[in-house]
Amino acid sequence: MFTERFQTLISRTTLFHEAVLRHVEALTPAQDERFDVAFRSGLLSLEHAFSAMMLLEQGRFASSIALLRPQFECLVRGIWLCYAANDNWVAKFTEPLKAETAKLANEGVGLADMLKALDSAPDAPAHIVAQLRGYKDVTWKALNSYTHGGIHPLARTLSGYPEQLLYDTTRNANAMVALCAQLQSVLTGVQKNMEYIRVLHQTFLDVLPIVEPL
Repeated sequence: MFTERFQTLISRTTLFHEAVLRHVEALTPAQDERFDVAFRSGLLSLEHAFSAMMLLEQGRFASSIALLRPQFECLVRGIWLCYAANDNWVAKFTEPLKAETAKLANEGVGLADMLKALDSAPDAPAHIVAQLRGYKDVTWKALNSYTHGGIHPLARTLSGYPEQLLYDTTRNANAMVALCAQLQSVLTGVQKNMEYIRVLHQTFLDVLPIVEPL
């Protein structure tokens, strides 16, 4: 069904995901409420990424691509919680889920506002924020369409999925996984944990676009 090039990408991506998972499972966030909740947001992003790859391997392309938006949003939220969210928002995200706190779903900070806050956060890595904003600008309309069952996935039921689209989508998702692995390492507060991230980047250059360090 697919060329050897794409099949190799899938196989290598699976190995990349396994390596990231082994690394992240050994990490513990620093003892700070902000770092803890940001770390949990990163875990959600990785869960979406790994699940999307499973769906891709099963040929469930629309469902796989639909998970790219929550993967991206959870990554941005983790970076926002780490660098830009005020203490009030950090506290809100650490409260137990109940009727009162569930209302936050209608009052929460949206993606555009999180990116705007990161733009002005002095400690946020500007080059990473620029990458995130660029990814949003290019993909957001299509990602929304897949998430909400819009014209993109419906049209693909007729035309099918070009291999290059799936190839590029997978590499972009891998870039988010790489950034998330960096974030999780940073949130431990232990600089040594970044050493393995550099090894990962070198080992899996073939499945990654250019990803700069946090």
